[in-house]
Amino acid sequence: MINKKPSDLFLLIALTVAAIFSAKGQKNLSLSGSATASSVEGGNNAELAIDGKPESYWSSAPADEQAWLTVRLPGATEVVGATIDFASDHKPNSSLLLQYLLNGEWRTFHKVADNESQRVEVDLEKPLLVDRIRMAAADQKPMQVGEFILLGQQYKDISTLAAKPILVNLSGYNLNRPKRFTAPGVADGTAFQVVNIKNKQTVFTGKVNGEKGDFSAFDPRTTDAFEIQINGKASYPFRIGPYWMERVTYRNMVDFMLDARHYVGNVNEIRPISFAWRDGDFFNWSMQSLVAMYLSNPLAYERMEVKGKYVPNEAFPEAYRGLWGELLPFDAGTPDIIQLMHWDADVKVSQQLDHEMQKAELAHFLYAWPYLKKWLPQQNFDKVYQYAVSVWEKAEVSEHSLSQYNMSPEHNLLHLKTQLGTTKGEMPPGFSVIPNLMMYEVSKRENDPQAGKYFDAAYRQMDWMIQNLDWQDPMTTKGQRMSEHMTMRAFAYFYTQYPERSPAGLKEKVADWAKIALSRSDNMWDFRKYDAAEWTPPGWNETGNILGFPAAAMAAMTLLEDKDLIRRLEVLAWSHLENAFGRNPTGRHFSFKAPQEIEGVELGWYSRHRGGIGLLDEVPFVFDGSPKSFHYPNYPEAGDVGWTEGWVQFNTAFNISMAYLANYYTRLECNQDESGNLLIRLEAPLNFYPDQEEQANVQVANKAGNSISLGLKELSAFSLELEGRMEKNDSGLEAEGQILPLEENEQLKVSYGYGFFEKSVVIPVK
Repeated sequence: MINKKPSDLFLLIALTVAAIFSAKGQKNLSLSGSATASSVEGGNNAELAIDGKPESYWSSAPADEQAWLTVRLPGATEVVGATIDFASDHKPNSSLLLQYLLNGEWRTFHKVADNESQRVEVDLEKPLLVDRIRMAAADQKPMQVGEFILLGQQYKDISTLAAKPILVNLSGYNLNRPKRFTAPGVADGTAFQVVNIKNKQTVFTGKVNGEKGDFSAFDPRTTDAFEIQINGKASYPFRIGPYWMERVTYRNMVDFMLDARHYVGNVNEIRPISFAWRDGDFFNWSMQSLVAMYLSNPLAYERMEVKGKYVPNEAFPEAYRGLWGELLPFDAGTPDIIQLMHWDADVKVSQQLDHEMQKAELAHFLYAWPYLKKWLPQQNFDKVYQYAVSVWEKAEVSEHSLSQYNMSPEHNLLHLKTQLGTTKGEMPPGFSVIPNLMMYEVSKRENDPQAGKYFDAAYRQMDWMIQNLDWQDPMTTKGQRMSEHMTMRAFAYFYTQYPERSPAGLKEKVADWAKIALSRSDNMWDFRKYDAAEWTPPGWNETGNILGFPAAAMAAMTLLEDKDLIRRLEVLAWSHLENAFGRNPTGRHFSFKAPQEIEGVELGWYSRHRGGIGLLDEVPFVFDGSPKSFHYPNYPEAGDVGWTEGWVQFNTAFNISMAYLANYYTRLECNQDESGNLLIRLEAPLNFYPDQEEQANVQVANKAGNSISLGLKELSAFSLELEGRMEKNDSGLEAEGQILPLEENEQLKVSYGYGFFEKSVVIPVK
């Protein structure tokens, strides 16, 4: 039933019933669901209880003394009430139970007793977030139900636009990268044209295959907009630029994190299950996303306008005392991204958070310290290191560090982690690998004689994953939802940093993952499905999985050797970004406010969730929703079904994908001419605007450890590369008044990026 196509009658009924509840600000969720029952009598099947027509009804068998009817929604949805209309010519049940499914058990949330009415109305004090609800008879009598209506909040779609018949990235595409669109219903071999909107000229042609088209070879050097045309039909316009995706997201990514902070963001209320970030819980991965962003492309974040500032804890009422402030503040002018790392670490240390995933995040801060210390006081490192070491092997967890989603059997990060999380995304396989390897490096820097214990723990964990994870089971992959990237990133980090010390079979395990991901992606959207039957993880809004998948794919690509496998996985990484930006069955961007916040986007998500734990609806660049299984393979008429709500975890998944994207495509090249002069070229996401001359810096160091920062300039307005020169003279190599001395048999190291994302070349100097 999940992938059924909504009929015209279905839509007519939905509109009629929606009008009935719209006055109450509610909608009938059951119309978008499917129904099953304990039994059926006389052809009166379960679907008749959710068809919007009270005159038709479901009837259980006369002998069924435990009759029940279950409605399954397209995804986790906020239910605020229910209405039960019993069949008009049958006696209603006197008692019944309303239940929801939690961890495989039906749990009663409402009881009806001594009923004599044909209509039962239930209003819940608090909304119930579920994907299925069961109504069960408690009087051992059969049931005849005309309508079982689950009520949800009606959120108004303010857009006056509609999706186009050809689905594209609504904002734009990157030069020299995969570029695709989807054309549902268009036959193979049909010609398509890429048309310059300004002059109406056809600038590229191709043919549709598998209801999709590829124009990756089209790399124009212009600011003009384009559209795809097929037989008189057209897509929304889009642009193509050197680093278009980075151009329209980098500043937005940082602004989201600034405003989503708990206590000091754009909302200063104290929120439940929130620590450093509102609705962040213990598994938000914020610190590691920020560290990855900065290490992959530091200049892009250092050159941004500084919007944040230090907010003293003492400026808040007594209820806020001690929630942050253990770390000494940073100076004015510190880049926003560094401020955000400081905030996350400060809250964790100040509140003594010791859940294994909270303390594991601190390893990223400590690892990045050599690149942060020019901005932050040394006390910050000392305090965080002391705290992290003191709780790393602590098996118990403080009550205040927990939430209802905790599944950890214990919290010693050196122990083997074999517990598999659920589709909530709260416990992905391998989450402890990178933190332990980082603590290994940090402890070596601090001359800790026990540093090896961290490496040993990471090795045991990785070896266990190689031997035990079954990629065929979607609960090891897409079933981990927005946290899936944690697993593949652990594989890539281990091998790239310790290739000679990695467990046997690591690269083969990654190749197996890639093959299975590709096997589930042969469709018109180049979209990796949950499994053979389901498109998206059952029960949840999967937004963060789509946003985080490019990180997993790019991490895997660094280890793969099969060029065809790499090429196909690269297409898949970009197709998921395209999916989030409109190349999906709804034709909408995942952000409700995208038309106001993202350059070039015309159509945002249907709605946004007002309120919620995180109060994120007014935070810029929040990802609100994504297509559900009901929308696939191509049923846009299903409309705004399932759950919609932003979550910090969705944005941090996107942050990490953008970091891995930057790292994967960053290149350095260094050549020396016959006179000994150096020509250095850097390819990195830095040239965003054709009307601005953007610059970069790379570090050039000699064997003695001396270094200079060499300025680079873009080669042209649409160039992916930036270039700089160093002239050789009697004193050494000179650039911009700086001299780098040279010794005999000198070797120079040129680098950009930091830590595990550093890109470097070593060149002997003539």
